[in-house]
Amino acid sequence: MTFFFNTLLQIFIIIIFLLLSIAFVTLLERKILALIQRRQGPNVVGVFGLLQPLGDGFKLLVKEIISPSSSNSFLFILAPFISFYISLIGWGVIPFGEKAVLANIDAGVLYLLTVSSLGVYGIIISGWSSNSKFAFLGALRSSAQMISYELPLGFSILCVITCCQSLNLSHIIYSQRYVWYVVPLFIPFLIFLFQV
Repeated sequence: MTFFFNTLLQIFIIIIFLLLSIAFVTLLERKILALIQRRQGPNVVGVFGLLQPLGDGFKLLVKEIISPSSSNSFLFILAPFISFYISLIGWGVIPFGEKAVLANIDAGVLYLLTVSSLGVYGIIISGWSSNSKFAFLGALRSSAQMISYELPLGFSILCVITCCQSLNLSHIIYSQRYVWYVVPLFIPFLIFLFQV
């Protein structure tokens, strides 16, 4: 029972860390864009606008849910939750430090590739459930684009797997203790960078 609660606590900490870091990276992006465009960025909520992500999150929580009248309302509301859930479950195998990983599985790279390919389902469900041919065509186009990016992404990751001889993400990180793989595999790194 203690193991179950420890795992739940670790999942909760990872999710909170991810959501907070995404919120503040978005704030940093908005500040940098404001500097580039020579205008004031977010600076009203809190000191120097540091509480702006919390204000944005609160605004999203209290917004009215609008669904098309002819849509499948259950799936239309469920689709963003599916996409959000799929985007979070991939972080379970990412090592944050030495022995600081939620699930240290031997096929971690395959797990990440599988989870990333499942992201298509949330987009397809949201386009189909709106009962609009234009939204459905947009969802099909977006999912085809995501699927077409997976092939070069997989080949660039295959180069790293070949050098490391392992699918475990902890082993891949540990095998770079002398030289980072970005040095000998610079071209696959560029391909990976442009695909992500």
